[in-house]
Amino acid sequence: MNTNNKERLIGIILAGGKGSRLDGKGKFNQKFNNNNTLLEQVYERIKSQFSYIAVNVNNKETTVKLNLEVIYDKFSKNIGPLAGIHASLCQGNNINGEDGYVCIVPVDTPFLPKDLGKRLYSNMLKNNSDIVFAKSANRIHPTIGLWKNNLKKKLEFAINRGVRKIDAFTANFNVSYEEWDIKKYDPFFNINNYEDLNIAKELIIIND
Repeated sequence: MNTNNKERLIGIILAGGKGSRLDGKGKFNQKFNNNNTLLEQVYERIKSQFSYIAVNVNNKETTVKLNLEVIYDKFSKNIGPLAGIHASLCQGNNINGEDGYVCIVPVDTPFLPKDLGKRLYSNMLKNNSDIVFAKSANRIHPTIGLWKNNLKKKLEFAINRGVRKIDAFTANFNVSYEEWDIKKYDPFFNINNYEDLNIAKELIIIND
């Protein structure tokens, strides 16, 4: 199987966080670079890697200023990132059925590697994994990973039983990790507050 088979991979950007340590209006609309928002920056990093990209938000009152399909959580908005992952897997099944894959990334990581999808997919095939998470600096990034679409029903079951943490769900499956080296910067640097946002604006100068 081709390890760069984009047709079986879709990308979903999780943009449901409130950004409470920023302006509370959501991280995705934060201005980042040359008047681009964080959402636009993340999209630029991944747009050539997948056959389809959408944005996940947790309620229909959210307005996304980018011409991408918006998918909404199917669970109540207070259960955390598993709701966004579930919505992403639902969309993956709609597009490619149970045999496809969804690469999930958060909107607050503006320097995502341009080989993210290819390397996660190659790792999944090599290790016959259900889920592959990205790593850097020996840290696992649980909201950045490739998931098999056929996990959707099992995730629904787990959420309905009260599971709320990603690692509590994934502990039951074959998980592998793909590690990126840190050179000039951590490719998975994430923005939680204004200090992080300012650091990222400096990093964009050295970003490829």
